[in-house]
Amino acid sequence: MDFNDERVKHHFDPKIWVYVSQYFDVKMVINATIESANGKRCKAVDLDSLQRRLHDMLKGKRYLIVLDDVWDEDPDKWDALKYSLACGSKGVSVIITTRLEKFASIMGTIPTHRLSFLSDEDCWFLFKQRPFRRRNEELPNLVAIRKEIMKKCGGEPLAAKSLGGLTRFKSEENEWIYVMESEIWNLLQDQNSILPVFRLIYFNLPLESRRCFAYCTIFTKGSSIEKEDLIHLRMANGYISCKGGRELEDIGDQIWNELCWISFFKDVEKDEG
Repeated sequence: MDFNDERVKHHFDPKIWVYVSQYFDVKMVINATIESANGKRCKAVDLDSLQRRLHDMLKGKRYLIVLDDVWDEDPDKWDALKYSLACGSKGVSVIITTRLEKFASIMGTIPTHRLSFLSDEDCWFLFKQRPFRRRNEELPNLVAIRKEIMKKCGGEPLAAKSLGGLTRFKSEENEWIYVMESEIWNLLQDQNSILPVFRLIYFNLPLESRRCFAYCTIFTKGSSIEKEDLIHLRMANGYISCKGGRELEDIGDQIWNELCWISFFKDVEKDEG
């Protein structure tokens, strides 16, 4: 069932999604929870005030909170957060998503639900969702090579989607053979992590795109980044060069879009205003 499914909307109120990531700060998580629930950032700065504010907001309600991508294994931090959440009515739910089974066993009150990996066919379906850029993208040899690459993804949907975005940079058979035979795939098996796939994708990007993505390290993980601001920062620091008389903003916009296609940015939101 999807988070935005109508049945979920009717069953829970409020319905809150918080992206946590590797840096688990209790104050930041509570602030993000309050903001997600009412659309306004809490002005309180100390932990006690934030806990009271969240407690008052959730008191007596049947809420659903999803804490997404949690990595921190410190139970003391979780206890501080649970104190503020122990106030709802019967049927409240807190769902935690994590890649760390140890964390799930520490925090969970019910058996852990392990997501199954995708089949090779499903990975191939996701791969093909990225639009092919050139006419020869569907040549039989290329299709066969890419299907072999999908078998190396380990059933990871994000890996399949991101590799599909790489079609915008690779069109020749020898280029895809290089991707297929890369030794980085061995790291994927050894580390049980998707990071080697992104390393492989990164090193197969054009140099300018790599430099522009590396520039994003000036932001902390989980930060919200304004597209126009990032493009102008890259321009000011000489990361975008003029090509064929095109405006620098247009080139920066193209690089942004291409990095989005390979899922190097998370949860892209469009301003409808």
